[in-house]
Amino acid sequence: MSFLHKHKKYLIIGLTAFALMAMAYSSRDNYQPGPIERGFGFVITHTQSFFMAIGDWVAGRVDFFVNMNQLHAENERLHEQILMYQIENARLLHLEEDNAVLSELLIVHNRYAQYPMLGANIIALDPSNWFDTFTIDRGLNDGIMRDMAVLAPGGLGGRISKVGHNYAQVITLVEDTSAVSAQGRRSGDWGMVRGDSNLASHGLLRMEFIGDTADIAVGDEIVTSATSSVYPPGIHIGYVVEVTQLASGMRSALVRPSVDFTRLSTVLVITELFTHELISIEE
Repeated sequence: MSFLHKHKKYLIIGLTAFALMAMAYSSRDNYQPGPIERGFGFVITHTQSFFMAIGDWVAGRVDFFVNMNQLHAENERLHEQILMYQIENARLLHLEEDNAVLSELLIVHNRYAQYPMLGANIIALDPSNWFDTFTIDRGLNDGIMRDMAVLAPGGLGGRISKVGHNYAQVITLVEDTSAVSAQGRRSGDWGMVRGDSNLASHGLLRMEFIGDTADIAVGDEIVTSATSSVYPPGIHIGYVVEVTQLASGMRSALVRPSVDFTRLSTVLVITELFTHELISIEE
């Protein structure tokens, strides 16, 4: 073994020379290979086939890894492209939602165009129960005062309860202490719409003090009454979904407000007071 290792260079040179001579000899015209040449040719042919097969396998593996790298790079590119499409789609969806809100506010503004209004964005929600109150980015510096009515997409949202220089807090219709003098638009019959924390989670208001002869029925539109000391008359509140006869002879009703208080982002403040009470501004 040490002899072969020591003289392997000479053996390789000799075998190579022998192979070249055999190839030259076999290329002669009418050449008939002998047993030795045939045996040597068999070895050379199968050795060549073996190394060609190995070469083809290696080339295949190289192509495979090259293609895998290319596919990985293409996959990364497509992933980034999809992510960009998702971001753009989300942006367009957000713009579409904003446009829908502004369109609804425009409808409300045009419906009550006789009142001066100022747009405002909601900047904070009540951490305890944001159905009850929220804060807007308008305040004393914008002419906002306590008890001004607040409109939202759909109709009446509530009123200003507290005012600072550059903010104001709004108390909504669903807040427990909220009360609105209201009437059915169809019949003109009167009642008091109140907030109720138990009903707020179901998106409902309670209408009380409905007289036993009042014509208030399911489906009736409820609006603010002319007797209200805070809200302007005729502002849309919602629709009656249930009427209950009480033991006292009076009746009560459940009203579903048209404003979705869970999805508010922008509101309108009617910059005119409809109360004769003393108005105080809280800093």
